[in-house]
Amino acid sequence: MKTETFDGTMESAYGKKLDTPIAFAGSFSAYENIDEIRAANDLLNDKEQVKTRNTERKAAARQKAMTAALDAAGIEKPTLENDPQLRLRSMHKVLIASGKSDAEARTIASQLVGAEWEDGE
Repeated sequence: MKTETFDGTMESAYGKKLDTPIAFAGSFSAYENIDEIRAANDLLNDKEQVKTRNTERKAAARQKAMTAALDAAGIEKPTLENDPQLRLRSMHKVLIASGKSDAEARTIASQLVGAEWEDGE
């Protein structure tokens, strides 16, 4: 086994934007091969295997159905190329990471992107 670490920043929680982003970090022991899983007696039993595979398949089918419904409704996935608000938010994150205040970052991002912030953002 080997220790793997992870970290990130939460900008929203429980459906609401946080006033200040909150950083988190953690670690876990990751298996490196099947023999380690067998030695730890951590293999899935048949019932767990069926449940896990069905959960994976349902998630994939659900995502495919959601994408098809959005496509049928003419709702396009926002990308940096087609959505100025996404460009603003992305630029804002970069500017905040470089030490700019929120107000400075918003102003500079608007100038660079050539778009104004929509209400509520």
